Amino acid sequence: MIKLLTIAFFFSPVALCAQTTIDSITLACPFEHGSGREPKEAYTWDPPDQKVILISRIDSTIRSCVNGQVVKVQNNEDSSYEMVIFGKGFYFWYNNVAKPMVQVRQVVKAGQTIGVYKYGEELEFRMYKEMKKDEPVMMDPRNWLECKVPKAQ
Repeated sequence: MIKLLTIAFFFSPVALCAQTTIDSITLACPFEHGSGREPKEAYTWDPPDQKVILISRIDSTIRSCVNGQVVKVQNNEDSSYEMVIFGKGFYFWYNNVAKPMVQVRQVVKAGQTIGVYKYGEELEFRMYKEMKKDEPVMMDPRNWLECKVPKAQ
């Protein structure tokens, strides 16, 4: 039983989490080709919706922003996918992936291809710290992305 618990611990996303301070985080750009923008919403959220919209003028690859482990790959109702990677103590959510190239529990490296983006779509990218009262604590990933995404004026 103890051996089984030990194995479960070493293969859980928490085991990949090193002691990382938020100031020391750098996130690789999730897109090979393209750029990002702040979401343009019809109304404002309280608290503000902290996501980045990534777009490209051509089909592109989607890359992992951190060394981590894939914890979710799920088909959406519109045939796109959502994927979540856990790394550096945070969850990174990619939504509207045309084709995933990784599987749940797969260990990935920063910059590694994890999916395919199709021209004309909008890829949503979010960052979460942890859950509090069944709600994720959202953070603005633009603060740590190597590729700078402008904030709305």
